[in-house]
Amino acid sequence: MSETNSQSEESLWYIVYTKPRAEKKLSEHLRKYNIQNYLPLKKERKKWTDRFKWVQVPLLPSYIFVRIVFWKEKNKVLQLPGSVQFVFHKGLPATVTQDELDQIEEAVQKYSDSLKVSPESILEKGKIVRIIAGSFKGRNMEVIKVKNKTLVVLRIPGIETVITHEIKVDDLAWEELVV
Repeated sequence: MSETNSQSEESLWYIVYTKPRAEKKLSEHLRKYNIQNYLPLKKERKKWTDRFKWVQVPLLPSYIFVRIVFWKEKNKVLQLPGSVQFVFHKGLPATVTQDELDQIEEAVQKYSDSLKVSPESILEKGKIVRIIAGSFKGRNMEVIKVKNKTLVVLRIPGIETVITHEIKVDDLAWEELVV
């Protein structure tokens, strides 16, 4: 991610945050209005009540990349159904390079069935996370240390005595970080 000059006339790749499960529809709307966009999709096996089925799901849920001249075309993008806001970094609209998108595309093409995406900053010591599964479901806990890729040691905040609990990374809510 890089930052841009606030009045740049150059068309760059920007990151748009979307409503949940609106990425594909927004991509269709963007194409309809001739706005270049990129939505990385991966194949995932989903279970229906009577069968299994392979479906295309966004690699980065609730995110889509658009190539626009930001200060001229941002309102076109934000007015489309499913669009929420642009992602900002240090007060400026966040951009990605074509090379970074090419690397994502290559990973999707070669390793689609084994790709897993998780925010790297979630596992930093001191972060407060919400537990979404298991015995502490619904509670907020503090990350004490990361033991390996699947277990995190957590502490319950607000108690003077330290009680630690090991939990699977998959049981943490990435979207519901408490700051």
